Amino acid sequence: MSKPYRVCQKCGAHLDAGEKCDCEDRAEQEVAQGAADTAAQPATGDDREPVLMPVLMPGA
Repeated sequence: MSKPYRVCQKCGAHLDAGEKCDCEDRAEQEVAQGAADTAAQPATGDDREPVLMPVLMPGA
């Protein structure tokens, strides 16, 4: 007869007998990814409107 599952005390995940929960690893990865996403953003917002250049027609 197999052992029943157990429940992770931290996140509530249902784990097989002997299985290690990866909730702490996932939390660390999410924090690192959030920091990387923030670092990729410019420090100041660019609220300027784009400048449209006039089209010059040859011979006009």
